[in-house]
Amino acid sequence: MRNALLFLSLTFSLHVCAQPAEQAQALYERALTAAKAGRLDSALVQVEQVLALNPSHGAGYKLRGDLHQREGRSEAALADYRKSEELAPNNARLYISRSALRISQGQHKTALKDCNTAIQLDPTDPDGYYNRGCALYLGGNIEGAKKDAEKAVKLKPDHADALYLSGVTKGELYQEEDALADIDAALKLKPTIPGGLMSMAVILYEGKHYEEAIERFTKVLATDTAERAAAHFYRGDCWYELDNKEKACEDYLIAMRMGEKDAVFIKKNYCDTDLKRIPKKPVKKKRKNMIEF
Repeated sequence: MRNALLFLSLTFSLHVCAQPAEQAQALYERALTAAKAGRLDSALVQVEQVLALNPSHGAGYKLRGDLHQREGRSEAALADYRKSEELAPNNARLYISRSALRISQGQHKTALKDCNTAIQLDPTDPDGYYNRGCALYLGGNIEGAKKDAEKAVKLKPDHADALYLSGVTKGELYQEEDALADIDAALKLKPTIPGGLMSMAVILYEGKHYEEAIERFTKVLATDTAERAAAHFYRGDCWYELDNKEKACEDYLIAMRMGEKDAVFIKKNYCDTDLKRIPKKPVKKKRKNMIEF
């Protein structure tokens, strides 16, 4: 009888101990769903409850770190990622998340270490290659970034951001046709990619497809406030190359008012004269396309 009571007591204790862990996991799943749906406040409340019930829930710390990162709380995010790494060091997605934060902070070398760890843990996850490609690109390694972007696209053909990165790197390497194809495919999948339209327009301009470039720069001017000065200047250059001085100067003058220094020279030495060509036209450096991580 005593042994039976002892067995019942042990079984009851195990059941009681299991309940908080089960509750924590159920809450974690709800928090994850809320986070994916963009309900960040709700997700944070739920994940706080997860960690109160189960302080050893490594994925919970990773999720809370992601929520902190999305709200711009970098230090809090890093603290949670460190705790998650202590509890669940083999979670590839943890290192992908932390690499994203480090890329956004400009810590490209540190981000590369996290990306490499993520790829070692899960070489089938395209985000590991995409993040590493972004870190390499922002660190000046265009060839390496191109290879990683292509690996990400091979693993996930509809990865819009990786397609865009692939296109940007090809544009940097003067592979204009392939660059345009990749950026076009990326924008069809995700029209809201920051700088996407501008990147395509610049590549068209650099490839001397001036009429198509004008159409793209016009779309940029209709939708993108951050790139307006540069778009007016480039569109002015397109009109200039098409021998339309009137339209070229309209854009150059707007660009000048917006702070484009080269446009000041062009106004004085071209727009305000009877000349048909710009004397000693300022050479615009090849534009580094924007990757907003």
